[in-house]
Amino acid sequence: MGLATRIVSAMSLPDEGIGEVLRLARDLCMGTASFAVSSAGALRYDLLDSDPIGDFGPRVEALARSCLDRPGASGSDAFWNAEILGESDSADDSLACVAVPVHADHEWLGLLGVVDTWLPELDEEQRQGLLRLSQVLGQRLAASGTGLGPAPAVAPDQAPPTTDAPPADPQAPPRPESWAGESEAGESGASESRAPQAPVPGSGGPDGAPATDFLGEVADHLPDGLVVARADGTILFANAALESLSGRSPAEVLGADVTTLFVDDGTPRTLAQLVGTASPGRRLQLDSPGGPAVAIDASGARFTSSLAGDCYVALLHQAPDGRLLAPDAGLGGAAIDDLLNALDEGIVLCDAEGTVLVANAAAKVLQGLPVDEDLRSRPFPFSPSLCSSDGSPLTRAHHPLVRALHGTVVRSEQLQLVGEESERRHIVASAKPFSVGTEHGALLVLRDVTSQLEEEAWLMHLALHDPLTGLANRYLLLDYLRRVLLQFRTRGGSIALVFLDLDDFKMINDRFGHDVGDEVLVAVARRIQGAVRSSDIVARLGGDEFVVAHAASEDPGEIDLVVSRIRKTLTAPYQVRGQTLAVSASIGWVAADPRHEDPTTLLVRADREMYRRKSARNRSRQAPT
Repeated sequence: MGLATRIVSAMSLPDEGIGEVLRLARDLCMGTASFAVSSAGALRYDLLDSDPIGDFGPRVEALARSCLDRPGASGSDAFWNAEILGESDSADDSLACVAVPVHADHEWLGLLGVVDTWLPELDEEQRQGLLRLSQVLGQRLAASGTGLGPAPAVAPDQAPPTTDAPPADPQAPPRPESWAGESEAGESGASESRAPQAPVPGSGGPDGAPATDFLGEVADHLPDGLVVARADGTILFANAALESLSGRSPAEVLGADVTTLFVDDGTPRTLAQLVGTASPGRRLQLDSPGGPAVAIDASGARFTSSLAGDCYVALLHQAPDGRLLAPDAGLGGAAIDDLLNALDEGIVLCDAEGTVLVANAAAKVLQGLPVDEDLRSRPFPFSPSLCSSDGSPLTRAHHPLVRALHGTVVRSEQLQLVGEESERRHIVASAKPFSVGTEHGALLVLRDVTSQLEEEAWLMHLALHDPLTGLANRYLLLDYLRRVLLQFRTRGGSIALVFLDLDDFKMINDRFGHDVGDEVLVAVARRIQGAVRSSDIVARLGGDEFVVAHAASEDPGEIDLVVSRIRKTLTAPYQVRGQTLAVSASIGWVAADPRHEDPTTLLVRADREMYRRKSARNRSRQAPT
């Protein structure tokens, strides 16, 4: 559970999270490299510390991008790909890979893959694990909105080579935010080429055609202003109604930043808040150079154009009677109350003295306050149920709203809400100074993220544990060994690996069925866990193979005692569905040399030692007496 929490925490940073997924994927399939490639061809990859082939990096890049053209690239399951060999190339040195699609919200984002000089057929555990890792990667990319991000900095002589790309088209739209930060050469370990974009139709644009087509005529006859802007804010289209609202013609605003259409009231707003708010939209002031600002309701949506990439389309409708929503316009009106109480997010607005001006129902629930209590015109109450992220009581001075009243901007601070029977909910709080007319105060926004964190933790648990027995799986074991061996190199210590293979387990499956066999495997897992220390890691590698990682002293007799306990507890009869079954195991163990050994080599040595002992025992049984 500790490792799953660590990885979930790491994945809150996109670059570190992607690197962790790549390392886990590589270990899962025991490959020499792993990669994540976006649907647009942007690439991140992870290689073993020792490069087995001189031009390994460029070959991994080429193989990864060629996977995008495979039939299963945007499907739902793993598929294989390999280098195309020339006449003089050796098949032994060719690269092959297994890749799985990465999806988020039904959108195909790219591929996650593992590369080696030869890859065998995946077992079910590896296939499912790779698919779960792709789910985690897709969720983190979608949640962060930053995509692959730049690769970690490396020394110049170690930097992966990049492919040549044609000069960037200055009019080409930015790529979707789900893979943002990848367009510059070298930012993601590779550059990419992009075809020139077609001009946007309508009433003109930086590269557009005259407004003579049918859709342009329709847009110009809309009673409301219509504006289309790229995701970077550049206005691509504006209809004639904008001029009647603001006095600025479409020709004047085309190519300008869409934020220049609106009066800056000092409140920070993102592009999505200005022109991407769903109906009924947001009350704004439209700048009018020839007169006073015009109050409008701006509603819009984000969409992806095949011609211009990610864009926003917004309708600008003049507000009734041109009145702006001001403090004297009735913040506490019934309509506003109903709107705020319908939100899942908690909203609290206070004046400079800490007196509550607005507090919706969710704000009370998310702080453990009575829902039927009216907080308006009262000092903001502090709930003892609200705690810091570590579970300690949240003091008044550290409450996000108080800090915002003193001028601090609080962004996404983790809190806990302690409920009945010590139930804990995870809350994210954001707060900032906020002006209401001429009055100064603070705004607090609360959001319950318990379900999101639980889902992420469960996905990571599935990716790191055997679904049948609940034991650690192969790449959780390898990750544990990597960290322990590194620790032993600096602080000293020893670790032994015990490898178990059940004898003649296939006979149980053949005679009694796989359901009985699965119950025996679960019982074996419980017995092994009961025979070792709670600090030891017990893993199932698949089938009837188990491994115990035991942090041991230098005394070889200690590990002999552990093996004896495991052997003794496994030989007791098993009662399964009315059947009495006997199970034995072949056991081999090796001690690690932290100075010269890596986790994969250690696991291979333990496997060989188990088979050596198993073969010796079989020969002794077959020898004539």
